[in-house]
Amino acid sequence: MEGWIFYALVAAVFITIKDIISLDIIKKYDYIQYIIIANIIIFIGTMLYIFFTGTKIHKPSSKDFLVILLRLLIIYLIIDPCVYNSIKKCDNPGYAKSIVSLNTLFLVLLFSLIYKSKINKEKIYGIISMIIGAYLLSK
Repeated sequence: MEGWIFYALVAAVFITIKDIISLDIIKKYDYIQYIIIANIIIFIGTMLYIFFTGTKIHKPSSKDFLVILLRLLIIYLIIDPCVYNSIKKCDNPGYAKSIVSLNTLFLVLLFSLIYKSKINKEKIYGIISMIIGAYLLSK
């Protein structure tokens, strides 16, 4: 097994655990309340980590700062609210997550276009299977 597969499977398991734990919180709080509480906890944890490990913070270049800022804006203004609301408004979070997980399909297609990587017959079958699977799970 390639090294990345192990990490991807561990991430998948813990994303599932995170989603299950999140259900109760999503039902109790609106997105803004949740994100404020979560960011306060993250800030405190980050400051404690920096304090106890002595980690030095490197100043990012202007370009890197803008990329980080753009990424954060996309995450907190688009992705997280959409995932949050799709789970909140769905009977089974697995249905919503099956549609959200189509991001893998988009990534494969965009990566193939941008970096001119080849898509063979097996990958096409995988893409079709993902679309059919997401459709069937969301029914």
